[in-house]
Amino acid sequence: MRRRLWLVVVLCLLMTTPALAAPYVEKEDLTPSTKPVRGGTLRLALPASPQSFLFYGALDNNAYTVIGQTMTGLVELHPVTNAIRPGLAESWETSPDGKEVIFHLRDVKWSDGAPFTADDVIFTFENFIMNPVAKGNSADRFTIVDVADGKKKPVQWVKIDNRTVKAVLPSPFGPFYMNLSHAYIYPKHKLESKIDKKRPDSVNELWLTNVNPKEIVANGPYRIASYVMDQKVVLERNPNYWKVDRFGNQLPYFDKLEYLIIKDDEVRLAKFMSGEIDYMAVSAKDFPVLKGKERAGAPFTVYMAQPTQPTPSPVHISFNYDVEDRNLRTLFTNIDFRRAMECLLDRDRIIDEVYNGLAIPGGGLVLPSNKAFYNPKIEEIMRPYDPRKANAALDKLGLDKRGRDGFRLFPDGKRVEFTLTVASAPQDHQDIALIFKEDLEKAGIKVNLQILDATLVGNMFGAGNFEAGIRAFGNQPDLELRKAIWQPGTQLYYWHYSTLDKDNLAAITKNMTDWEKRVYLLFDRGSVTTDPAKRKEIYDEIQEIYYDVVPVIFVCKGMNLFAANNSLGNIWQDKQGIVYFSSYTTYRK
Repeated sequence: MRRRLWLVVVLCLLMTTPALAAPYVEKEDLTPSTKPVRGGTLRLALPASPQSFLFYGALDNNAYTVIGQTMTGLVELHPVTNAIRPGLAESWETSPDGKEVIFHLRDVKWSDGAPFTADDVIFTFENFIMNPVAKGNSADRFTIVDVADGKKKPVQWVKIDNRTVKAVLPSPFGPFYMNLSHAYIYPKHKLESKIDKKRPDSVNELWLTNVNPKEIVANGPYRIASYVMDQKVVLERNPNYWKVDRFGNQLPYFDKLEYLIIKDDEVRLAKFMSGEIDYMAVSAKDFPVLKGKERAGAPFTVYMAQPTQPTPSPVHISFNYDVEDRNLRTLFTNIDFRRAMECLLDRDRIIDEVYNGLAIPGGGLVLPSNKAFYNPKIEEIMRPYDPRKANAALDKLGLDKRGRDGFRLFPDGKRVEFTLTVASAPQDHQDIALIFKEDLEKAGIKVNLQILDATLVGNMFGAGNFEAGIRAFGNQPDLELRKAIWQPGTQLYYWHYSTLDKDNLAAITKNMTDWEKRVYLLFDRGSVTTDPAKRKEIYDEIQEIYYDVVPVIFVCKGMNLFAANNSLGNIWQDKQGIVYFSSYTTYRK
C-alpha cells in the first residue's frame, strides 16, 4: 500500500512539474569539428582597461567586449552572420497587428544557480534600458512613434508569469528584434537592493571594476573570475550556460578566457607572434609582415575577410557645427564647404599608404556587404579627390584672398584655420590626419593637428569641445542600431549637439537644418515600417542625403583582418571570405 501511494505521488509530480527545456543547439557552422577538446585557456587582448562590468553603466568598447562574453538578451545575433535567433527567450509569437509580442523564456539559471525569470526582464527594462541617465541606456531603441498620433512612446513590458513576458508596442516596429539583441538582461536578485531609487543614476556605480567578481553573475558563456587593472581580465566558464554543440557537448569548450590589457600595438603584435595571444585583429600595416611569416612556416594563420563586421569601424571626418568661432561655424555649416573638403580627401592615397590597399572607400552608414540595406547609388554621389574643383568652390565661398603665408583669409581678414583633433591610437587615424592636413594646406587652409589620448579625445567630442576631428563608429546590421549616432537630436550626434536638449534628451527640431529634419523624420518612419522593401527605400534615402550633404566625410572601411594560433580549432573561412570564429565554440586542438 505504501509503495502504491509513493508511485501515485511520483506520477503526480511528473504531471505537474514542467519539464526542463532542451538546451539550445549551436549550429554546425560554428561547431564543425567532430572531436572538440574541452579545457584550457583562450588568450585574447584589449587595447585598454574596461571602465565597468555593467553594460548599461559605461560607454566603453573595452567594457562591451568583455561584457559581451558574459551577458545575453531575449534574442541574440549569430556571431558571424548577424541572423536573429533565440536567446533567453526560446520562442515568441507576434499578434496579427504587430503590436504585441509574447516571449516564452528559457528554464535556465544564472551562473550563481538562481533561476532566470520574467522578473529579471522587467527589472532590466525599468532600471537600465529605459533609464535615461544610465550611461549605456537603450531608451531610444525602445521608444517608438505611435502612428495614430505621431507621438513617441516607450515599449511597455508586462509579466504574464515567471516564464512569460509580453511586449506592447505603440506601433509595429521593424527593427524590434535587432534592438533586442543588444538589450542584455541583468539579475534582479543581485542588483535591485543596490539601486538608490531616489537617484536613478546610481546604476552607473554598479559592478564597477573594483567590485568583487563573486558579486557578478552571468547568463552568457563566461563569468568574471578576476581583474587586475591595466594587466588582465580573466573569465571562467559559466557552469549554467544553456547551449550545447551539435554533438551534445556543453559550451563553451574553454575553461577560461583571458584578456591581456596591452595598450601598445607593437607589444600586442609581439605577444601574438610569441604565442602569448591566441587570436587578434590585425592592422593593415602589419598584415603583409604576418602573412609573410605564415608562409615561412610560423604557427599561425592570417585571415583577410570581407568587411562585413562592425569592426574595424569605418573612419569619418567631422566638423563641429556649434563651434564657438563664428567664422568657422559659418563655414562648417555650409554644405558647399563640406563638399569641397570631400574633394580634398584623397581616399585612394589613404587606402594605398595607410591600409596597404586593404580597405574600401566610404563604408559609412551601411556596408556594401549588407545586401538588405546598402544603397549602391552612394558610390556615384561620393565625390572623388579633385583639388581643382575644391579650390574653385572655396573661391566661390568668398575665401579667394590669401595672406602672405599663402593661406586663405576670411572676409574679415582672419586666416582660415582650424584644429583637427585625433586620438593617439589607432595609428591609422593619425596617418589619415597627416594626409588630409597636407592636402588642405595645399589648398590654402591651415590645419593644426592635435593628437591626444583616446579617452581624452572621447570626452572632448562628447562635450562638443572640438573644431574638427577624425573618429570611427561601427556599422551594424540594421541602421536603427546606430540611430543614436546618425539621427539628429540624439546623444551621439556630436557634430551638431544643439539639436539635442541634454536636460531631457529630447530633439530640438527648430535647431535642425531642413535636411536634418528630413533625416530625423526618415529614421522615425523607418522604425515603424515592417515591410523590408519599404524600409530599404527609407534607408536608401538616408544614405543618399548623408553622402550628398556630407554631415561628415566618410573616409574608408578597413578589411577584417585576423590572425589565429594554429592550435585553435573551429576557425574557418567560407567562399565569401567570411571568417567563422567564436570564443565559446573554439578550442585548443
